[in-house]
Formats: sequence, C-alpha cells, structure tokens
Amino acid sequence: MGRLFDNARAVRLILLGLVIVILGVAAVMIVMSRGQGDEVSAENSIETVDAEAMTIDTSEEYARELYGKRVEDVNDTSAVVDLMEAMKLEDITGGYDVTITADGDTRVLTVAIDDSVQKNDKKTLDDNMKLCAQQMMALMPSVGKVQWTYPLISAGAEDETVTVSLDEKGAAEGLKGDIEDYGASAGDFRDLLMQQAGEK
Repeated sequence: MGRLFDNARAVRLILLGLVIVILGVAAVMIVMSRGQGDEVSAENSIETVDAEAMTIDTSEEYARELYGKRVEDVNDTSAVVDLMEAMKLEDITGGYDVTITADGDTRVLTVAIDDSVQKNDKKTLDDNMKLCAQQMMALMPSVGKVQWTYPLISAGAEDETVTVSLDEKGAAEGLKGDIEDYGASAGDFRDLLMQQAGEK
C-alpha cells in the first residue's frame, strides 16, 4: 500500500513537472512571437510620402495669391516660409526643411523631405517637385536651381538618399519662355500655371 502511494505520488510529480515545462515553453513562444510582432510593426511604422499627381490650380485668384508672395530677398526667411505655405508644399512632400545656399553665382534652394519615398512613388514625387521648382524659380528670381532630397526605400534593398535637381535651363524645358519670364506679373505667373496644367 505504501509503495502504491509512493508510485502515485511520483506519477503526480512527474505530470506536474511536465505541465510546468509545457507552460514554460508556451510562455517563451508567446514572448518570441510578441517580439517578432513588435519588429514587424516597427518596420511598418516608417512614415512615407503619399505621392499623388499634383493638381494645378490655374485660377486668377490663386495666381494673384502666389504672386503676392513673390520673394525678392531670399535672406528674408519669413517671406520664403510664407511662399512655401501658400504653395501648400507640405501637401506634396509631408514634412520638409528648406535651405538656400550659394553655389558660385547661383543660389540653390534645397528641400529636404523628412519622410521616405517608396520606389514606385519616386516618379510621381519627382514630377510634382519639378512643377513646384518651376514655380519657386519664377517667384524667387535670385534662385537659379532647386533641388530636393529624400530617403528612397524599396523591398530587398537598403535605403538610399536621393537628390534630384532642376536648374533654370531644365525648368524652361516644355515651356514657351524662360522661367524668370513667368515671374514678371501675376498674369505671367498664371500663364506658367496653365502651361503646367496642359491648358496652354
């Protein structure tokens, strides 16, 4: 009888040990799966630019509004900020920083885009920024070049920083005049907007 009791007790201890081991393994698996989930959500939480083809407002009111923000002195930071806000640049790029530097005799305006750009959105963003750059050069006569930089991401490849630039010659391609001609008046600027929209 004593032996049977001892054997039953030993079986119970063995079963209890197995349950503890199984629970321990399950807990480790849960922790590991949570850790993997965190990594996936961290990767998916990268902010990216929502690139959609830019719609050009060709109304007289909009042309007058933007022309009213024309920047004669690029050292006037508040004037530059006012122009960028009136252009609604943030709708195109998301967060950004603007700097203006001298490259010899040329003033270069750089837009550093904060968020990453998916590889399949690159062309759309660059096309949008070309339109913005044309408008910037028309309304900032001392700026001879606009460039924009952003982190580019694509599946299976390391992130890379891309820099695209447009000078006055490139800005005039596809237009009927030199880029500075479109900054002469609100009417001339509207002409630029209408050409960008394919209305002229």
